[in-house]
Amino acid sequence: MEYRFSLTPRLIALAIFSGVALLVLLFALGYQVGQSMAERPAPAVADNAASRARQQLKGKIGGEAAAAAAPVTERVHAAQKAAQ
Repeated sequence: MEYRFSLTPRLIALAIFSGVALLVLLFALGYQVGQSMAERPAPAVADNAASRARQQLKGKIGGEAAAAAAPVTERVHAAQKAAQ
C-alpha cells in the first residue's frame, strides 16, 4: 500500500484558513490575558475625579447662567428700588 500526499488547492486553502484562525484566536487570548493583568484604578480615585469634574461643571454652568441673567436682574433691582 502506498500513500501519496498531494497539495491540492483545497488543502492549501484549508491550511491558510486554519493558520489565520489560529492567529486570530491567539490574539484574542493575548488580549484577554492582558486585560486581566492590567492594573485597575482604585475606585476612590475614580470617584474623586468624577466628583471634581461635576463640581467644575456646576461652577461653569452657574457662572454662565449668572452672566446670562445679569441684565434681567439689574432691571429687576432697579424696578424694586424705584418702587420703594
